[in-house]
Amino acid sequence: MYKIITMKKRAILISAVAAFFFMTTEAAAQVGFNPEYLGNAAGAPRSGFCLKFFTSYFYQNGISAHDIETAFEPQLFIPGFTGDIKRDQIQFIAHLPVGYRREMTAAGTVESVTGIGTLTVNVEHFWHLIDEEDMQLWFDNAITSGYPTATDHEGVSTGGGLAPFTRIGGNSFSIGWFTESFFRYKKWLFSVNPVSVAWAFEDDQTNSRDGLNISVMNSSVGYQFFKKAALGVNFGLQLGRVAGSYGPAGAAAPYVLRAYAGPAANISLPKDSSLQIGGVIDFATKRESKGYGIFTALWHEF
Repeated sequence: MYKIITMKKRAILISAVAAFFFMTTEAAAQVGFNPEYLGNAAGAPRSGFCLKFFTSYFYQNGISAHDIETAFEPQLFIPGFTGDIKRDQIQFIAHLPVGYRREMTAAGTVESVTGIGTLTVNVEHFWHLIDEEDMQLWFDNAITSGYPTATDHEGVSTGGGLAPFTRIGGNSFSIGWFTESFFRYKKWLFSVNPVSVAWAFEDDQTNSRDGLNISVMNSSVGYQFFKKAALGVNFGLQLGRVAGSYGPAGAAAPYVLRAYAGPAANISLPKDSSLQIGGVIDFATKRESKGYGIFTALWHEF
């Protein structure tokens, strides 16, 4: 079980947070966001190619909005600076979500949009600080970048009119950095992402800029209750448009806050595979509608 758990790799956190906050307030789809998964932030047991497949469903009850996402994330692990895959590793990641959103408007019409989200790319370095029978510690630092690949849509409305301009993801460049750790003590598992920061440049479609976005303690904690499964909780705090942001008219844009928690699970599968499950329940939001959803990630190393 531990061998499979230490192979887990998380979604692209900073880039996902950037994609989440790039969107306009009126069409704040969840596509591009993933919570921390239980057992992530560890290196792979060997060099080579991996693939992670994401699916998720999220519902915002305040605006009756449904969001569905699928995403493929190819990953490549190579030996790091020491040349020993057991001591340090370098990982390359690309992540591209495809999403669907269906929302009830204030006028009572139903509007929907489907499109490609923000392409994000990571380069990460993993350092294996502790490797003992009852204790493991991986330390990870990453540089992230986002690209304006989101498709623009006016949407489809059941009311016969044109839906508001909306997108899946954002359409601006971004850069970011995050640090995280995977820690195992006996049967306890900790995936800790203490801080992530991202800077979103101007979106030339909306003439706005989100500027600085921060994620704090987007983490997961669990216990291996069964031979092939661990259960726990995930939690996190997201702050969008913290500084350097402005709207289409050039005025400063207000910040966005979102705090959430939910159940988490990690299930080991045969042939170097695993299934990660995370629930998200918003318990505090600012300028966002509260919601809840379920997120899954299927990981396989070839």
